[in-house]
Amino acid sequence: MLYGAGGRRGVKRGFVYGASDKTGSHPAENPVRPDDLAATIYYLLGIDPHTEVYGVGNRPLLIAEGKPVLEVIA
Repeated sequence: MLYGAGGRRGVKRGFVYGASDKTGSHPAENPVRPDDLAATIYYLLGIDPHTEVYGVGNRPLLIAEGKPVLEVIA
């Protein structure tokens, strides 16, 4: 849980986001990719998830390519 993890906001407690199919093997609604989770964590820490950093060869890279899942934020 990210609630109170040093960010400016927390995650809703006891909140269920999305649903899986009847076997739990695939998302049935509101799928979240790892990049979306990373973007959400950066957002909660007050860091713009679309911030660019520079890698090898001075190549710009985004710290997260997903979009924050704003529906889970309190």
